[in-house]
Amino acid sequence: DYCANDVLATEAVFEARQADFVAREILADITGMSVNETTNNLSAQFIFGNNKTPQDQFNYRRLGELGANNKTIIPELTTPSDKWVEVYGDYLDGEYTVFNEKNQPVFPGYTYENGISIYRGEEVGEGGYVYSEPNMYVNVALLDIASMHPSSIIAEQLFGEEYTYKFEEIKNARIAIKHKDYDKARNMLGGVLEKYLTDETQASNLAKALKIVINSIYGLTSAKFVNRFKDLRNTDNIVAKRGALFMINLKHEVQKRGYTVAHIKTDSIKIPNATKEIIDFVMEYGKLYGYIFEHEATYDRMALINKSVYVAKYLSKDECSRLYGYIPGDNDSHENQWVAVGTEFQVPYIFKTLFSHELISFEDMCETREVKEGDLYLDMNENLPDVTLVEKTRDKYLKAKEPVPDDILEEISKGHNYIFVGRVGQFCPMKDGANGGVLYRCKDGKYYAVSGTKGFRWLESEVVKELNLQDKIDRTYYDALVDEAVEEIRKLDPDNFDWFMSDNQFVPTVTLESDPLPF
Repeated sequence: DYCANDVLATEAVFEARQADFVAREILADITGMSVNETTNNLSAQFIFGNNKTPQDQFNYRRLGELGANNKTIIPELTTPSDKWVEVYGDYLDGEYTVFNEKNQPVFPGYTYENGISIYRGEEVGEGGYVYSEPNMYVNVALLDIASMHPSSIIAEQLFGEEYTYKFEEIKNARIAIKHKDYDKARNMLGGVLEKYLTDETQASNLAKALKIVINSIYGLTSAKFVNRFKDLRNTDNIVAKRGALFMINLKHEVQKRGYTVAHIKTDSIKIPNATKEIIDFVMEYGKLYGYIFEHEATYDRMALINKSVYVAKYLSKDECSRLYGYIPGDNDSHENQWVAVGTEFQVPYIFKTLFSHELISFEDMCETREVKEGDLYLDMNENLPDVTLVEKTRDKYLKAKEPVPDDILEEISKGHNYIFVGRVGQFCPMKDGANGGVLYRCKDGKYYAVSGTKGFRWLESEVVKELNLQDKIDRTYYDALVDEAVEEIRKLDPDNFDWFMSDNQFVPTVTLESDPLPF
C-alpha cells in the first residue's frame, strides 16, 4: 500500500512498452541472438552481420555541394506523368531544385557551421524542419511522407549498397503491415514475421515494433557515441537534414503556386484550400527526391495555435469525393470528427466540452503528476491552524542564516499534516470542505508547490472513488482550462470563432479554382 502509486505507474510503463520487447524478439529471431541483447546491438547485427567496422562502405556527401561535373538535371520520373519537365519544369525553381550527376538532390547555398545550419535564408533545426502560420483555415490537406528518415537513408544508400538493402527490408515490411498486406509481410525478413501476424492486434504491435527498430537505427546514425551505424564524417545529421532541406524547397514551390503553407512538421505539410492539382504536385515533387507522400486527411477546418498545437475537424466523405475523387484514409474512419494535436486540446475535459460533446467521466477529472527528483506529498491541512505568518518569521531567521527557535518550528508543525504519496500519483481537484490537501514536491526537506496545482486542494483519485466524493470535485479547475483553450482559438480570428466552434460544415462561397499555372 505504501508504494502503490509507484507500482501502478511501473505497470503502466510496462504495458506501454510492449512493442519495444516485440521489436527485440523479432531482431533476436532474425539474428539468432538473445533477447537479452540491446535493441541497438541486435539492429547492428542484422544489418552488418559480423562486420564490426562497416563504415568503409558508407556513403556521405555535403548536401550543398554539386558533383565534380557540376551537372544540374531534373531526373525522369517513374510516375504516371512522363512529361515532368514539359508540364512542371518551367515552374520549378531551377536555382534550388538541383541534382548532381548521380541524380542526387543538391541544396545550393546550404551551410553547416559551428552547429548551425542555414538554407535559403532560414536556420534549419537539427532534428527536422518546422514552420507555421497560426490562424484559422478551411479545407486543409494533410500530406505526410511515408517513412521520411528511412527513405533518406535508402535514397542516399547511406550504409552502402549491401547494408542499405537490408535496412530497406525492415522498412518495406513495416509499410506492408501498415497497409494490411499481411501475406506479403509474412514472407519478408526470412519469414520470421509470420508468427507475429496471427491477428490485427498483433499486426499493430508488430508495425510499432518495426518502427522502433527503424527509429533506433536512424538515431544511431547521429548518436554522440561510437557505434556501427555512425559515420564520423556525418557531423550535420545528413539523414534529418536531407528531409528538412527538401521540405523548405517544397514550401517555396507550393507558395509560388499561390497556396498558403499553414504548417510543416518534419515530414508533413498542411495546405489550406487544397485542390487536387496542388496535392498531385506535392506528390510528384516528392518523388523527385525519393519521398512518397500519402494524403492522410483533409480537415474541414483547422485552428493552428502554434508550431505544435492545433485542433481540426475532418471533412465529410462527400466533400472529399467532390474535391479529389477519393477519400483520404483518416476521413473514411473519422468523418466529421474532431482531432486535437498537442497536449492543450487533448485534455479529455477540454476536448469533450468544446468538440466531441461526450459526457464527462470521472476519469476525465483525474490529473497525473510525477516528479523526477524528490517525492510527492499531500499536506492535509484544511482543518489545521493557518501558520503562514509564523512561517514568514521562520524565513527571516533562515535568510539571516540564524537557527530557528524550537517554539517557532513547533508552532509551524501544528499547521501541516504531510501524507506521503510517492514519485507519481493521480489526483482530483477538490472543493473547499472536502478535506483535500495542498500538493507538494519535497526535496531535501523543502516543500515546493507542484506545477499546475497551486490555488487548489487535491485528493488521490482512488480515495475520491472509494469515498464516493465525485460530486466534491472542483470543476472550476477544468473550467478555467476550457476558458484558456477558448481564448487561444478566439484570438486567431474573433469574427469567425462562432462558426469554427459550430457543427456547420464549411461550404465555400465560390468554387475553389485550380491553380492558375498549367499543371
